[in-house]
Formats: sequence, structure tokens, C-alpha cells
Amino acid sequence: MRLFVAVWPDDDTRRRLAGLELELGRTKGLRFVGPEHWHVTLRFLGEVAEETVGPLGEALVACAATFPGPLQCRLGPGTGWFTGVRVLQLPAAGLDGLASAVRTATEPFVPEPAETEPAFNGHLTLARSKGRRLGVAALGEMANIPFEAAFAVTAVDLVRSQPSPQGHRYTTVVRAPLATTD
Repeated sequence: MRLFVAVWPDDDTRRRLAGLELELGRTKGLRFVGPEHWHVTLRFLGEVAEETVGPLGEALVACAATFPGPLQCRLGPGTGWFTGVRVLQLPAAGLDGLASAVRTATEPFVPEPAETEPAFNGHLTLARSKGRRLGVAALGEMANIPFEAAFAVTAVDLVRSQPSPQGHRYTTVVRAPLATTD
């Protein structure tokens, strides 16, 4: 199954993001990522054998239980393009340590060769360009739209991504709570 590890914005942040989506909605050539898909990926795992999912989830739970939380994920200060001009995103900060811990905990189950392992680049995807690249004017309109938000991260999720005719469906397979620091 195709898996990734992610954190999800809270309801208030989702409401604010919905307003930003409306502002961007005038632009043709974009396919928006819906609210049920807004997340920050800590590590993409790709295709994982079903028999690996249980031990992988246990390792993630053990990792999260030792990581002090809640953490603050900060989005912004504005929209930008990621991977050339294909993905419109918001930068996400405050999760580097957690992403590193997740990578360490999951590598025994889903190794990545060190030379091809991408660095963590925290972001929340808002939209993807459809087909052809958008014109320079449209790119400029959508880049640097001010948006800032912060939300508390209290858990990380092991998420399954399943393709469907309506787009990918995300299902949390394992929720791993962070240690509380009360």
C-alpha cells in the first residue's frame, strides 16, 4: 500500500485556508487540493508491503511517544511555487525535528539510499497546475499571497493514499500521539 507520515491542520486553520482557496479560485489551470487533503508530509514512504505496516506503525507510535509535544506548526508567510511551477504551496515551519525523528524511526522498515534521500521541505500543498505551465502573469498573481497560521501538532499519522476516480483518498492507518509536556 502507498503510505506517508503526516500532520493535519486544525479546524480553524482549515477554515482560513478555505478562504485562501476562494481567493485563488479565479485562476484557470489549477487543480485545488481539497480540505480533506490538506496536510504537511513528514516523510513519504511510497509502496509498503502489507506485512510491514504493523511493525512500521508500532515504530511510529514509539517514536512519537518520546517526542515532546504539542509542537507549533507555522504556515506562511505567504504562498509560493514548489517544484518549479507545478505545486502552489504554503511553507510549514517548526517540524524539522519531528520529521527527522520520524525518518529515523521508519528507515528500518522503509529504507532510502542516503544519496537519493530528499531533505525535509515542510509545506502544505494548495493546488497543482493542470497540464501546461501557467503564464507568468498567473504565477505572479498566486505567489506571495499573504497567509499566516499556526496550529498545534499533538500526533503524527501513518496515512494510506488510494487512487480513485475522484482523486486520491487518504485514510489514517495509525495515529501516533506525541508525548504530553503538562
